[in-house]
Amino acid sequence: MNHEFRLRLRRGDALAGTFIKTPAHHIIEIAGASGLDFVVLDAEHAPFSVDALDRCLLACAAASVPGIVRLQDTAPATVLSALDLGASGILAPHVVSPEGAQAIVAASRYRNGTRGFSNSPRAGGYGRSSMDGHIEASDAGVAVLCQIEDRAAVERVGEIAAVEGVDCLFIGRADLAVSYQAASLDDPRIDHAIERTVAAGRTHGVPVGIFLADAAQVAHYARRGISFFIVGSDQSILRSGLREFAGAFAAR
Repeated sequence: MNHEFRLRLRRGDALAGTFIKTPAHHIIEIAGASGLDFVVLDAEHAPFSVDALDRCLLACAAASVPGIVRLQDTAPATVLSALDLGASGILAPHVVSPEGAQAIVAASRYRNGTRGFSNSPRAGGYGRSSMDGHIEASDAGVAVLCQIEDRAAVERVGEIAAVEGVDCLFIGRADLAVSYQAASLDDPRIDHAIERTVAAGRTHGVPVGIFLADAAQVAHYARRGISFFIVGSDQSILRSGLREFAGAFAAR
């Protein structure tokens, strides 16, 4: 599953998923049955303990849906923990330099990397995988997505895209707005940052992704060269559905 997901990501297939902010395996099972291409467990902005990530990544495996972990930080131990639990990929926040991207890639790789070896966790089949087999499968299957969400990152986005092993440049418009001290996501500087990131991805053959609050703008950004979409979250989908129900009930 991991290898196929990374292949689809790298070749620029149109992929859509959502953030999971509720650390409950039931949500993953529902998402997996819905036809999403992936889910992202948001350990940066939601209360995911290691135990919760463990359960939710088990649910991803059971539901046959790739599970990406948005890391709370990019420390090697944090990367290692997510990958040992069976994550299909990592979404690394606030990558602002090629050196930072290189360190994240290295932490996710055995060969020519720094990832500590063990085939005893879920990722290694609890010891069923041979050393060579686990190393080859993990290095080929784990996707590394770097969030471009700082002014400093935009200024060096071409260098970040050129780092071997970076599988996607993921645009975070909200944090970009904060970094640029912009009043809204429609600020021309944010649009320029998007254009610059897409251009860097095109130059270096690296797909570009973006977060959108809803699906209404997917076609617009797809035309601009973006192929990887995280749309909303379990919380926003639940809120929208309940609000629609409450409104319909009140108007009956």
